[in-house]
Amino acid sequence: MKSLIIAVLLTLTPVLVHAEQFVDAGDYRIHYAAINSTELTPQIARQFSVDRSRNQILLVFNAQHRVEGQYQSVPATAKAFATTLLGHRQTLTLRPIREADVHYVVANFETLDGEFMTISAEVTPQGARAPVEVKFKQQFYRD
Repeated sequence: MKSLIIAVLLTLTPVLVHAEQFVDAGDYRIHYAAINSTELTPQIARQFSVDRSRNQILLVFNAQHRVEGQYQSVPATAKAFATTLLGHRQTLTLRPIREADVHYVVANFETLDGEFMTISAEVTPQGARAPVEVKFKQQFYRD
């Protein structure tokens, strides 16, 4: 069901307007996003096994492999950490989700209103020789 990726991308449209959220490494591209779970529809929250809560953040990775100039979603594994400005580091539990031909690796974690976090991850797409490093900073607000 491509509806999930379309719905997540529509939810992320304001974020994506400001910056492309992906990392390229050779023939691999890792798309990533971290959004407040209240921005998800109840159906998508169920599909991602996430409670819709003002303090729950959904972290999503989608690994893609470029073949003949076209990117195709591929399974991946990942490990990730969320670190506060005070240095409190959370190890995130990531899990794979597949919807038709689209593969995700997702995690959810809690944050405080206005909290600024650094997300550090290593995403290893199937077939890649090495993990792709993804690191970004984001401030999270409750709606």
